Amino acid sequence: MENRINKDLISNIEIDEDMKKTLYRNCIKKRRTADFRFRYSGVLTALIIITVFGVFSIGTSAAIISFRSRLANMDTEEFGSYAAEVDADTFISTDEGFSRELTIKEIKKVIELERKYYDEGVFPKKNMPHYETFAERGKNELAYVVSDNIVYLPEKDMDDEQILEYIDHDAKKRYVNILELKADGIEPGEGMALESTPLTSGSIEEKTKKAADKYLKDYYGLVTDDSWIVLVDIFDESEDKYGNIMTLGVLHYYQLGTGYATCYDLYINADDMSLLMIGEAGYGSIIDSEAYTYAEAEEYVAEREQTALNAIKKEFGYENPDSIKYDFEGFNLEDGKTASVNFEMEFSGRTVYSEVRIEDSEILYLSRF
Repeated sequence: MENRINKDLISNIEIDEDMKKTLYRNCIKKRRTADFRFRYSGVLTALIIITVFGVFSIGTSAAIISFRSRLANMDTEEFGSYAAEVDADTFISTDEGFSRELTIKEIKKVIELERKYYDEGVFPKKNMPHYETFAERGKNELAYVVSDNIVYLPEKDMDDEQILEYIDHDAKKRYVNILELKADGIEPGEGMALESTPLTSGSIEEKTKKAADKYLKDYYGLVTDDSWIVLVDIFDESEDKYGNIMTLGVLHYYQLGTGYATCYDLYINADDMSLLMIGEAGYGSIIDSEAYTYAEAEEYVAEREQTALNAIKKEFGYENPDSIKYDFEGFNLEDGKTASVNFEMEFSGRTVYSEVRIEDSEILYLSRF
């Protein structure tokens, strides 16, 4: 489960304000290590928020049936190999579990071929090999080595077949991981579930999702279909930093994949359906965005600051901030370059965060607490 920490959800925990702010700021940098493979992503996830989600069928298209059949029909040997890999895994990010980082070119291909794999039933010609020792691996072969607990990638960019093997490996490992979690009585949560939360007609969950759907359309022009996983959880009587009691709706939208595709997080006051936080995450949301040096980005700060202020006034009604801070650390495409500006603004004791893409002024992240 990926670390995604919202300040509203940790306001009742005995952590000092500086620590809370550090955790909160770090969560908007999550695109660097977005990864849905692994069972745990650190102690903070368990300490700060533990969420259990229900599941239901996401659809019965031919592609979905084909994909599910592929996972469910692994033979005993292959299933056991993935079970051993899951049990051996203690890594919390892609960089640690693989011999090298994916290149930008490979990430773009993963995004493209994931959709063919999951939505169209396009599978690799063969399975990615599992070897006991590194010596068994062929030169520049894509393979998992049991003794090292590492997936070794070719030195150069993977071709389409290898990337499909990579995606297939990820899907099988995650599927086995999910089965083991369920066997332990744990329903997989954000980024791990294969199916969406069931919604009862007229329920608060359904009403909150309808509100979230509208925010997604308003902010990003996005209308999701049943190929998306949508997780909805309701926290009754959640208390904010001012002691106000509210019903908190937490929603995560994403498509099946390794974590590079675009996904969205929303937090909503379910009492009045007002927005507390909306964020576009994942490499897919920014991988093709234009990158700027920090010096170049400085030239756009004033204009993007006004974009953030306009969004804050429209959504929250706040004007004339007491203070404004900014940085370029939300998502760096490479060292010394950025695609966005992060703003932290204080309004009479309330803090608002906003991330604005430089290229087109799109709001990538907006929240208040």
